[in-house]
Amino acid sequence: MKHKTTLTFLFIGISLFLISCTDNTVNTMTVSPIKTSISIHTEMGLPTDKDSSDDYIINRPQYVVSYNKNLHVPNWVSWNLNASWYGDVPRFSGSFISDTSLPESFYRVKHSDYTNSGYDRGHMVRSEERTATDIDNKSTFILTSILPQTPKLNQQTWLSLEYACEDWCKKNNKEIYVIAGGRFPKTPELLKGIVAVPDSCWKIVVIMNRGQKIADITPNTPVIAVMMSNSKTDSLSNTWKNYKTTVRHIEQSTGYNFFQDIPKTTQDILETTINIVDP
Repeated sequence: MKHKTTLTFLFIGISLFLISCTDNTVNTMTVSPIKTSISIHTEMGLPTDKDSSDDYIINRPQYVVSYNKNLHVPNWVSWNLNASWYGDVPRFSGSFISDTSLPESFYRVKHSDYTNSGYDRGHMVRSEERTATDIDNKSTFILTSILPQTPKLNQQTWLSLEYACEDWCKKNNKEIYVIAGGRFPKTPELLKGIVAVPDSCWKIVVIMNRGQKIADITPNTPVIAVMMSNSKTDSLSNTWKNYKTTVRHIEQSTGYNFFQDIPKTTQDILETTINIVDP
């Protein structure tokens, strides 16, 4: 009888402990997002939209691309940036490069598809941002990471933000995570009937201290988001600062969901805040 009494109290004690743990878990548990990143270049999560059929993912040592086989341009390009990616390698001097890694069923854009179009072959990953080795630099000329950009946008306004990123890395020793791409109308202009032209180009820049990763993200982490017109008729300012927007606006404009690996509460703050002060 003594054994039965002891077992009964033991059972009740364990039951109360479990109930207590369950209540505490419900009250304090933080749900972590499912990790989607596939490399250092998608540290904040792999951007996705509702239709993955036009997202052909290319994972290179230098960056990650979502390539659109219908528009023949990237949906987005994502990459990591810090001072170590900059070096003394000279800019690749050849023609822009057709991507032979694409499936045979995909059209492979050629250098000549842009010729005499009035648009520049716009690097998403700036050539200068991959100058540690010849291979790194050459990778930025592969046409699956290139978008048609007006000369004004490519050579002045877009470049002004690229210069800022370089300064943050070299002068301030920052660790940067970048995503860039284009916004396309329903019926975009086509270069030679093939390459789609975005009506705007956007960029998202997450700025952290050197060596920091997603685990170090806070609601106060600086995030720069810009959306710049790619129209030949628009008069653009020379500085990127006039085109600040929110990540949420870019999501709504493109249909892509960014920062998926960041906890939702923090993600919502970062995506709806316009960073006023330069990092």
